[in-house]
Amino acid sequence: MTGRPRSDFERLVAVSEPYWNALAEAAFQRRFHRPRSYLHPQTSSLDHYHRLLAALLRRRRAITSTLLAQLLGVTRTNLSNQFHDGHRLLDLHRITVTPMPGPPARTLEQLRVRLPDGRHRRPPPSTWG
Repeated sequence: MTGRPRSDFERLVAVSEPYWNALAEAAFQRRFHRPRSYLHPQTSSLDHYHRLLAALLRRRRAITSTLLAQLLGVTRTNLSNQFHDGHRLLDLHRITVTPMPGPPARTLEQLRVRLPDGRHRRPPPSTWG
């Protein structure tokens, strides 16, 4: 559904994580005017893999934000906050994303229809790509 091979996605995740961490730290410092302490290192309820996956799926227009937030177990607001930095990272790495034809999936059934052949069951989130 991302429009790219799993190996390319895995490579993008590995290469972009330091950039994402730098963006997150800068945003934290802008908001709280101090460095993040070691006691509160987490900046999101999503790991980098799923944040990047969400940004790609949003650009691809594969799934609505509401359904994606539901599948990832976060709020739409949390997911929306992740999109801004995700899009900046995709632009930084010059990742072009071709939108899928038609409207984004709003339900699980619509999502199953949009999945490539042979992927009609939902894999665990750690294997999405």
